[in-house]
Amino acid sequence: MKSEVSRNPKTSVRSIAITAMLLAVLIAQEYLLIGIPNVQLTATLIMIYAFFLKNEELYPMVIGYVVLDNVLTPMGGFNPIYLMPMLIAWLLLAYVSKALKHKPTHLKFIWIVGFGFIYGWIFLPFRAIEMSFTISQMFRYLWFDLPFEAIMAASNAAGFMILYQPLGRVFNWMFPHRQIKLNRLD
Repeated sequence: MKSEVSRNPKTSVRSIAITAMLLAVLIAQEYLLIGIPNVQLTATLIMIYAFFLKNEELYPMVIGYVVLDNVLTPMGGFNPIYLMPMLIAWLLLAYVSKALKHKPTHLKFIWIVGFGFIYGWIFLPFRAIEMSFTISQMFRYLWFDLPFEAIMAASNAAGFMILYQPLGRVFNWMFPHRQIKLNRLD
């Protein structure tokens, strides 16, 4: 059985081009907002991308985003303490978002807001290893990280409320065969 790439090279080139452009948007928006801690549109964009992209487009793009983010940001350098939790978190976001594709909008909203906290919690074991935390130090770290998680959750909520419907309409137009129903957040 021939693969889709060999059957339809036009689709393949289009898919690669769109995926590369979407990755560029992820990186660009992050750099535009880099001066504001935990404020970004990455979660909302990955969620919307997950609704429309095929697995073979989405997951490599997310991995590419994590790799580029680690190469280009000051804290990067492929440090496993940052690379691994980022990879786990962003792939988790993509995977769960894909599962929520046809679910009610309020469930998508709850997930994107909750992800602001989950993202921080995924870093906790890695930071504990890096800093040789005791259990009480881990809870203290978590306590002090909560405001940053709340900022990310609020940023995700705002990004979702602002971008979900307009970007969803654009993607419904770009991918007419993969359309989703864009219910309002009531």
